[in-house]
Amino acid sequence: MPRILIVDDEVAVRSMLAHYFARAGFEVNVAASALEAMEICDAKQFDAVLSDVDMPRMNGHELARWMAVKHPRTVSVLMSGFGIDCEECPLAGGCVLLRKPFRPQEAVAQVTRILNEPKD
Repeated sequence: MPRILIVDDEVAVRSMLAHYFARAGFEVNVAASALEAMEICDAKQFDAVLSDVDMPRMNGHELARWMAVKHPRTVSVLMSGFGIDCEECPLAGGCVLLRKPFRPQEAVAQVTRILNEPKD
């Protein structure tokens, strides 16, 4: 069972995505901020972290950078409704971006596809 951490400061988004990922067979954890996500990731291993970009105090790009250093085997997928470019991503080679608005099934499908891609 794949493990995912969903990070968003909006409770409705977290709850909706948690519901759909759980229905798809994921073990789901949620965090309301990037700082909370860091604490959870230090205590538990995840296959993927799905994070909003625009959050207070620490944004999704900063979380993805931290994940790349501390938990490099965890896939980071960022969600944003703003017109950001992958050039803004602090990760070498850019980031995986899920543009808002999206249907929850699209998020599940994209994360599943990424996790099923062959690893180098």
